[in-house]
Amino acid sequence: MDIKIGKSARQCTACENDFVHEHVIYTLLNTNEEELTREDYCDPCWNDEKAKTAYSSWTSQFYDPQVAEQQPEETFSPLRQIFYDVVENKERQSQSIAYLAAQLLRRQKVFRLIKETEDLETEENLILFNDRIGNRLIEVHDAKLTHAEMDAGRIELISRLALLENPETTENEDTETMTEEPLAVVAESTETP
Repeated sequence: MDIKIGKSARQCTACENDFVHEHVIYTLLNTNEEELTREDYCDPCWNDEKAKTAYSSWTSQFYDPQVAEQQPEETFSPLRQIFYDVVENKERQSQSIAYLAAQLLRRQKVFRLIKETEDLETEENLILFNDRIGNRLIEVHDAKLTHAEMDAGRIELISRLALLENPETTENEDTETMTEEPLAVVAESTETP
């Protein structure tokens, strides 16, 4: 038996209507004369009886790359904002925050790595990224940061992200923490041994 399972069809097997981007589609795998055939159905054409006689069935979300390309990319990103706030600063903590933010943005495919070189005079690594949203080139300096500096940068980056993403929640937590600590101290001092 020859097994070839391709991508989903662009239209329903029953009604031949085009699938809509990010809508659920139902797929059947049937055996047909020593061959597996795939049939994709839209929601109105699907019924569970079809799955009972099938070799296999599953659901998935239809992805239309043409529609996905037309959707505007997210331009506001707290991580991106923090990166641009600190990237020009020459302090080591700011450099560690910029480096970490750039690597995270690279993982999110917001930044694309262009080139990584070592400056022989300063012994710094220079990393060149392309910001896909703004379509501009950015240089990030890695001044041979220590693990302690990177960890301090990570902690600062997390606290800045928390402030940008939930400013009201962070302020409320700070207020609650300040009121709880003195109460705990008072409770300890009133206990008798």
